[in-house]
Amino acid sequence: MSYLLRFLILFLFSVSSVFSEELKLQESNINFIAIHPFKTVNGKCFGTTVSPMTLTQGANGLQIPKLIKIEIPISQIKSGDENRDEHIIESLGYPTISNISFISTSVIAKENEWTITGNLTVKGKTKTIKSVATIQKEGQETVLSGKFQVLMSDFDVERPSLLFATAKDEVTIEYKFVLKP
Repeated sequence: MSYLLRFLILFLFSVSSVFSEELKLQESNINFIAIHPFKTVNGKCFGTTVSPMTLTQGANGLQIPKLIKIEIPISQIKSGDENRDEHIIESLGYPTISNISFISTSVIAKENEWTITGNLTVKGKTKTIKSVATIQKEGQETVLSGKFQVLMSDFDVERPSLLFATAKDEVTIEYKFVLKP
């Protein structure tokens, strides 16, 4: 092999590594908003596991993973009120069912957005959901965030009621994932 060809191959490999970096998941926030006539409940999901934990940032943007998998332990859902939390986790099927899960079926990139489609499983029922995630670079951080709505009735989750007033069927799910080199 000629010296020039070896130099070009080495140069191309070194240039591609200069323009790409590994980003590791540093923070995952998944929150929910449920509206009751007497109170808007803002809850947080702790202990969430996300896969993949590392993505590559290259010259063409953030690498699209082949599969995104998220698991939320039902016992770690908190709304700021222990009695309400107990009712929430019971209505989600705990302890028989221990997790809420999401597995992507497609991720389509367009500029600074990913359209993510996948299967959300709650209380043993699986429904297809779609969400548009925005990708923003904030200093050293890359932030992937978005939201979507689900209906409790789609998953056979009993809507909470108090004094003959029942919560809205719709629940908003908001997510934010922070990646850093």
